[in-house]
Amino acid sequence: MRRDRILCILLVVFVLFMSSCGNKNQAIKEDIRNFIMEQEKLVHAKDVEAYIGTLSWESPEYVAEKKSWMRDIKSNDIQDFQMEIKDIDLHKDQAIVEVSQSYRLQDRVYQVQYPLRLVKERGNWKDGDLKFEEMKTKHFIIKYFDSSKKYAEKIHDVCETAYGNVQTRYGKGIEEPTIIKLYKDKEMLRQSVKLSFGWQFAGWYEYPESIKTTEFDETGHYQEILEHELIHKLTIQQAKNNLPYWFAEGLAMYFSNFQNEPEVYSSKGYYISTYKDKWMTIDRLEELNLETMEDEEEIQNYYDGSGMIAKFMIDTYGEDTVKKIVDALGAYEYLEGTGAEVDKISIQRFHEVIPKILGITVSELDNAWETYLKQ
Repeated sequence: MRRDRILCILLVVFVLFMSSCGNKNQAIKEDIRNFIMEQEKLVHAKDVEAYIGTLSWESPEYVAEKKSWMRDIKSNDIQDFQMEIKDIDLHKDQAIVEVSQSYRLQDRVYQVQYPLRLVKERGNWKDGDLKFEEMKTKHFIIKYFDSSKKYAEKIHDVCETAYGNVQTRYGKGIEEPTIIKLYKDKEMLRQSVKLSFGWQFAGWYEYPESIKTTEFDETGHYQEILEHELIHKLTIQQAKNNLPYWFAEGLAMYFSNFQNEPEVYSSKGYYISTYKDKWMTIDRLEELNLETMEDEEEIQNYYDGSGMIAKFMIDTYGEDTVKKIVDALGAYEYLEGTGAEVDKISIQRFHEVIPKILGITVSELDNAWETYLKQ
């Protein structure tokens, strides 16, 4: 009888304990739902500073990325933005929230699902980026989803080679570690950068953010992407983010893509035969916004044309002189914002620097480029 009574008491205690835990977990999940609702509300309000206040500062590159992301939302007509919670997995001092994100832009609806990691800081939930795993090399921290590990290993195999190539070609290395984020697909990658971006891309870098890419089967493709984005990191950092969009792409094309291709693909004859009478000029490149373009041939021409003009400048004036242009742009104050946001100011500063370095105006440089193509 006594033994039965003890067992009965223990059972009651256990039930009460489990009920208490269940109630506590429900309360925690309700807090998390309120947090996600608050983030969604701040996106609707386009309140950049308040949204940044919901982020954890444990990853400064993530804060920079979300600042750019929110500034883009503030500048564009993003409608019906929603963050729908699909699942909440509680852990000690953190939670993994499966979120379905959707929005509408220009009558098109976009959707993506991702695992968001929330962390508890000073008693409050904070957005700590997606649920990434990590692996490290000498110069890189690779962040990836557990299901993407085999692709992260491909990056791991070539990232130091890419670093060495960039250092050799440009003559400078990057001192601090570079973070690489590997996303599941191009749409997740695109939406992590800017909701307004008009097309899907393979790689992305903006100072002082991470290099971003997605899943590819060919290891060599990762090396090409990393070399291109590392040139961006090196030159944009050196210029304090004052590079015109086209010039940044031109330098990356010259010091990475052109070096990895047969020489014929960066020849004048090949460029003219490929694009006929549609070749790019500096004036035309300054008018275009790469991020809103949709025609695939024009997008590729933007990259190839930028690279060819950078090559023309280097062939005419020498690598050291072109690097001095980058250095001179770095004498201006740091310009916060991603490519298209600050391009007009960067272009203006480029026009001020070119006469000091090359002794001619940008218009005269453009005329020389066109004359070269017609010869």
